[in-house]
Amino acid sequence: MKKAVFIYSNFDFSVKNAGVTRMMYYAQAIADQDTSVYLATCCTSSITKHDFEELFPNVFVLKTKKTTQSFFGTIAYIKNYYRFSKTVSDNSAYLFYPSPLVYLEIIALFYLKFLKKCSVFYELNEVRKHTATFHQAVSFRRPLYSIKKMVYKTVFNVLELALKSYDGLICISTAIEKYGQKFNKRTVRVPILTNPYFEKSVSSNTYAKDKSFNIGFSGSIHPSKENLNAFFEVLGRLKENEIEFTLNLCGPIKDTHKVLLLDNHASALGIKENINFYGKLNAQELSTFLDQQELLVIPRGYTLQNNFGFSTKLSDYLDHAKPILVTDVSDNKLFIEDGINGFIVPPNNNDLMYEKLIYIITNYKELNESIKVNARETSLKSFYYKNYHKPLNQFLFKTAS
Repeated sequence: MKKAVFIYSNFDFSVKNAGVTRMMYYAQAIADQDTSVYLATCCTSSITKHDFEELFPNVFVLKTKKTTQSFFGTIAYIKNYYRFSKTVSDNSAYLFYPSPLVYLEIIALFYLKFLKKCSVFYELNEVRKHTATFHQAVSFRRPLYSIKKMVYKTVFNVLELALKSYDGLICISTAIEKYGQKFNKRTVRVPILTNPYFEKSVSSNTYAKDKSFNIGFSGSIHPSKENLNAFFEVLGRLKENEIEFTLNLCGPIKDTHKVLLLDNHASALGIKENINFYGKLNAQELSTFLDQQELLVIPRGYTLQNNFGFSTKLSDYLDHAKPILVTDVSDNKLFIEDGINGFIVPPNNNDLMYEKLIYIITNYKELNESIKVNARETSLKSFYYKNYHKPLNQFLFKTAS
C-alpha cells in the first residue's frame, strides 16, 4: 500500500501566505508515485477523499470547509482526519504545522500518538516563547499587556516539554535544531524551500524609479523585527551624501507602524521622497516587483526570534536571481558568501551597512552579473524542494526506508 503523510493545522491551506507556501513545498518534496500528501485545515465536518483537490501530483488539499477553533470541534476534526487517513493508507505519518490554536496541538498529540500509536512529527520553525521579543517589555504601567505576555511565554515554555513525545522534529535552522535537540534528539534540518524552475508571471506595472538605484524589501513590514528603523537611518546617510536611491517596499503593515516608520521616521531623516510603498501584492505583482529591483535587502537585527528563525525572503530573493544584502543572523551565513552570491554584514552595525551599500552602488555594474549567476546556483543547490525528497521520506518513514 502507498505511504501517506497527513499535515494538520488550523491555518487555511487554501490561502497564500509564508506558512502555507512552506507546507506546500514540504508536500511536493515528500510526494511521489509511492507517497501521497494530504493537507487539511481544522474543521468540524466529516472528511472524505472527495473533499480534497489535487493541487500538485499526489498533493491533496482539503477544499473549503467550515473551520473551527472550538475545543470540541477540534476533537471532532482530529477524529475525522484520523478515520479518513485509515481509508488511504496503513503506512502513515502525521505532521503538525504549529498554529495559535494551542489545544489542537495537545489534543492531536494525545489522540494520534498516545491513543492511536501513530507516527507524529512536529515542524519546529520558531521558538514560540521568543516571538514577542521585539514587543514592549513587561511593565507595571501596562498591566494587562504584561499579564498576557507572561501567560503567553509560560504556555509555550510548558508546551516545549511535549516536543520529546514526537517521533521527530523538522527544524528550519541550525539554531532551532540545536535548541530542539534539548527535547528530542531526532531532528532533520530543512530550510525555506522553493522552486527555481517555476515559471514566474510578471505584469507591465512599474515598481522602480528611473535614474535611481532601486533597493527592494518585501514581506511583513515591522520596524523592530526587520530592523527597518536602523536601516532608514543608513539610508538617511546616503541622502546626506547625495547618493541617488529609492527604497521600494511591499507587504502588510499595521497603520501605526506605517505612520511611525513611513511618515514620521522617514520625514525626520529627510528620505520620505525616496521611499515608495506599494502595499500587499499578489504573486504576479510580487514577482514583477522583485524583478525590477537592483538590490534586495533583509536588514534584520539580532533578536532571539531572528536568531532562531529563518527569513522566508531569502529563498524568494535568490529565486529571482537578484543581488541581495543580508545581515549575519540565523543561517544566512551558511548560504550567502559576501561578494560571491550576495552581500552580508554583521547585524546592528549601521556603519558597516552604510559602507557595504556604498560599495554595492559604486561597483554595481561590475558585480551584478556574476552575483546573479551565483545566486541562481545557490537557489538550485540549497533551496530547491526536490533536493529534500529523500531526506524527508527517510525521516518520516524511518521503519519503512
